[in-house]
Amino acid sequence: MTIGGLDPITGAGVYSDVKTMSMLKVLPLAVATCIVLQNSSGVKGVRALSGDDVSEQLKCVLEDCRPSAIKISVVYNEDVISKVLPLIPDDTPIVLDPVIRSWDGYKLITDGALKMLEDELIPRTLVVTPNALEASQLTGVAVKDLNSAKEAAKRLSDLGARNVVIKGGHLSSSDRAYDLLYSEGEFYVFDKPKVYGERYHGLGCAFAASLTSFIAHGFDVVKSVELASKFTGYALRGAYRLKGSALISNPLQLYFKSLDVVNVLDSMIEALTIVESTRELVELTPEVGMNIAMTLLNPETLEDICGIEGRLRPIRGFLRASGHVKFGGSEHLGNLLLEVNKVWPTIRACINIRYSDEALNAIKSLGLRASSFDRRKEPPNIKAVEGQSMKWGAREALRGLKEPPDVIYDLGDVGKEPMIRILGENAVDVVRKAVKIAGKVKELKNTS
Repeated sequence: MTIGGLDPITGAGVYSDVKTMSMLKVLPLAVATCIVLQNSSGVKGVRALSGDDVSEQLKCVLEDCRPSAIKISVVYNEDVISKVLPLIPDDTPIVLDPVIRSWDGYKLITDGALKMLEDELIPRTLVVTPNALEASQLTGVAVKDLNSAKEAAKRLSDLGARNVVIKGGHLSSSDRAYDLLYSEGEFYVFDKPKVYGERYHGLGCAFAASLTSFIAHGFDVVKSVELASKFTGYALRGAYRLKGSALISNPLQLYFKSLDVVNVLDSMIEALTIVESTRELVELTPEVGMNIAMTLLNPETLEDICGIEGRLRPIRGFLRASGHVKFGGSEHLGNLLLEVNKVWPTIRACINIRYSDEALNAIKSLGLRASSFDRRKEPPNIKAVEGQSMKWGAREALRGLKEPPDVIYDLGDVGKEPMIRILGENAVDVVRKAVKIAGKVKELKNTS
């Protein structure tokens, strides 16, 4: 069950919690405490429901079923807490996300309700999950790094919270984001890369709702926090933008990613069909063979990138695939795509062709944007690590670019064949670019 505010853009609050809980295969139950008038530009106001309105919703639910776990977030006023708390069964685990202010600073709890939250609600909770700013206000400790977060966690524990998680998106001490758990006198730290330069709406909700879901499934607190931290990473990576300044966290990211598998496979199979029926592409085949690769949305590892096992090689005048289309099927292009997609998310596919001056001239004649890197300048420590060369090359080629490139090429090095890599939105897109380049190469040869 989730008890909290209604957000009309569904980026936070009860609507977001329902998405999260559904994703994690628990049946969501929802009780609204207020309507938060907000969008991705910020909060405009709050319309609070009465304590009776909220308690009647809860009674309706409890007549039908008993929640395995309850998440409580925006309570707004004392009336809600006083009417709701006595109705919750004593042995039901509560995850309290103590929302005090919105991301843009709007106050979402009255002073009286905040005092009541500290005195009556926190002692009833299994886990309390403030962010650094909320922990600072609740404890008087200026939470700015791990050490101060640990001190604040101890003070929250002194208020009666059995387990405390201080969410680390606001900690500024390093390039890592830390979720700190204090449980039974022990500290546990869960870290992940920190994302700078953006405001996010609803990440805290995704964390607390997923934590509640994992507890409902029967995981212990430590494991639930670990899984919730990972889940929140997916919600962050799938965030989308409306018209305002804040990105909207997306707890449905994994669902959309799973749907994208079909789109990627369809594009790859169509692209492969074009390649295997286009004789002109044989002339563009590198010595190491040709491959096509396409990423899922927001790729993280090579397993998110579909390629062709064994690559494409000439057989009787046409290119033929040596193996199957599969995820994890192209390490070379996959590593390059992982880096390019971080900077230009619309670039999701790549095909490699043989380097030649004629091909480069054809690329320029077609008005395609080309960038390059020099493999001779690759640092020894990069060369020594498997899979890092293409990532380094991509970063070098993208440095300073204002627009996404259509092509990244290099002139090779000792034992490394020169190569052109064509980039695009999907596998069919890059193959069609390759076909145009092949046609232009032929045209330029005939006119020279």
